[in-house]
Amino acid sequence: MKQGLRNNFKADIAIAFLVLAAVIAFAFAFNSSVTNNVTDMMYNDRETLTGYNNEIITKLTASESTDDWQEIIESYPELAVIIQDSANNVLLRSENRTNSSLDVKVQTPFDYHGQAYMVVSSVYLLRDYEADSRELVRAYFIEFLIGISTLFLLFFIVYTIIMRPYRKFYHAMEEYDRTGKLAEHRFKGYVGKIYQRFGQLTEHLEKEQQNQQRIIANISHDIKTPLTSILGYAERLRGDDLPPERRARYLETIYGKAQEIQLLMDEFDEYLSYKMIAPLHMESFSTETMKTLLENEYRSDLELINVEFLVLNHAPHTFAVLDRMRLNRVFGNLISNSIKHLPAQDGRIVIEFTAKEDVLCIAVSDNGEGVPADKMEVIFEPLYTSDEGRKVAGLGLAICREIMESLGGTISAKQAALGGLCVCLTLPRGEKEETGAI
Repeated sequence: MKQGLRNNFKADIAIAFLVLAAVIAFAFAFNSSVTNNVTDMMYNDRETLTGYNNEIITKLTASESTDDWQEIIESYPELAVIIQDSANNVLLRSENRTNSSLDVKVQTPFDYHGQAYMVVSSVYLLRDYEADSRELVRAYFIEFLIGISTLFLLFFIVYTIIMRPYRKFYHAMEEYDRTGKLAEHRFKGYVGKIYQRFGQLTEHLEKEQQNQQRIIANISHDIKTPLTSILGYAERLRGDDLPPERRARYLETIYGKAQEIQLLMDEFDEYLSYKMIAPLHMESFSTETMKTLLENEYRSDLELINVEFLVLNHAPHTFAVLDRMRLNRVFGNLISNSIKHLPAQDGRIVIEFTAKEDVLCIAVSDNGEGVPADKMEVIFEPLYTSDEGRKVAGLGLAICREIMESLGGTISAKQAALGGLCVCLTLPRGEKEETGAI
């Protein structure tokens, strides 16, 4: 679809420029033709006027007195004749016709009794309009139409390609502001890309808003339940007739419920801290180093609770770029999550390293209760929990997703071969040189 919009935009541009080029070429061709005709007419008129001037000068110099000059110049009714002195002062002017901006003029000096004079004769260029000079008038008219058409075409191109899409875009923004819904529009070019990107951002913001509302509702629910118990037991403790053992049991219950709230708040604070932008300390680690770190960190603790722990490295001499502290948090959350769902006996957690073209894959599997297939996509959502009783909502897997995205990796889940849940991590592979230390 993007390619189609881009091609349509290019086609519109090409057609507009072809039309504009054709109009300009026609205007230049016609203007050249008309200019040549007008130039020929003016040249012929100048030749004619030069002949008239010579004829007039002959009559003027042959006259006995300058008093006869007015009669001489009036004998040429088709011309406008002026006689000037050496200082360009007008001495005589024919009364047959007045000068016009479209006159063709010729000046010819002459001498009369030792004095210098000038004959200026002019003729109206359009004097033969009805017969021979229609091209000139047509030229002005057509050039005017060409100019108006060219301006209109340029305005149409600018409005169609630039202004109209932005006006539609502006109205779409106003509609979104009123209704909260982004209407479908087929914008072309960069406007289309901007609108498409804006749609993606609005969709992301709407999902984020829904997610925040869900988080608030879940936190409210998870706090309300233990808080109700705390208030109930605290009310009973206000009585004076409670036996010591019941008072102690109530206090213990209140303390336990308060711990649930504290756990929820700690997880929520941790989730928010990973949502915020923090500097990364990226280093290159080998799979051998990561295997050693995992075994040293978790094997002894898991053995104490009778959980078998295996780390299998199928990608030796492979390196990955990561932030050690953040990745340790991911492993800690995943292992803690697995422990909650392991069977009472023969619990098992397996971590496997495999390599692909440009990523290192890490699979954390267990033989616990697992997750239904239709819930695989939502277990990484904040405060999702498979516990229907919702004793406390989970943020551990949501934190894992935030960390993996910050490291440039991915996280997903599937059914484990062991029968439980398998969480798959990917990290970008690094250079074959280890920068991190154990």
